[in-house]
Amino acid sequence: MTVTAGESTVKDPDSSSGGPLVATPLRVRVRDHIAARIVDGTYVPGQRLTELEIARSLGTSQTPAREALRDLAGMGFVESEPNKGCRVRELDSEDLRQAHPVRAALEEIAGHSAARHLKGKTTDLASALDGMRAAQENGDLIALCFHSTRFHRHIVESAGNDALTRAWNALGIEMLTLLGAAHDQVGFPNSVEEHAAIMAALEAGQAAAAARLLKSHACSYVTRDPGSTGALCTTP
Repeated sequence: MTVTAGESTVKDPDSSSGGPLVATPLRVRVRDHIAARIVDGTYVPGQRLTELEIARSLGTSQTPAREALRDLAGMGFVESEPNKGCRVRELDSEDLRQAHPVRAALEEIAGHSAARHLKGKTTDLASALDGMRAAQENGDLIALCFHSTRFHRHIVESAGNDALTRAWNALGIEMLTLLGAAHDQVGFPNSVEEHAAIMAALEAGQAAAAARLLKSHACSYVTRDPGSTGALCTTP
């Protein structure tokens, strides 16, 4: 990946199409690149990441590298210590066990609220779904995860509830999606079609159906994990 400081449009190294993503902030592209390298093992737990080294390797200034590392710390990918910089965090299935039931509850609420805003207006969701399908065909799990996150973020933000959006972002959805992919690669073909069903419900303005499908989708990660009780995903 080579990007130029100051650019807002950069080539996505994990995109199955290989084309440009228009108006994507540079810090986001740098952030996503680092996250992908953490998940694929290029950056190992405990490894120190510095702004200067990242900027040099990607051909950017240190500013987007600094912003990317700050974002990654908030998402749970890295740990930052005063005067010591950032180190890659050890990620394990416990993150999934604790967070996915909470995500399911939040996205159930989002589905109810977003349906009236997205009825007949699912172009952005369709674009993300197309990206997921292309990534699946190319066997690009990292790209599939990022398109999936884009899909869900659009739904949550369309709900128009700032408190909901903040809570959802605080879970570190990119980390959860990537960890889920690493733990359960065989489940992703079904996952893509689950997204299609969610989009169809939102396109039709079916709030109850969208909410149910979103909750079920998030809970599917929990039920495939034998170490989780999935308490919030249990239907009374």
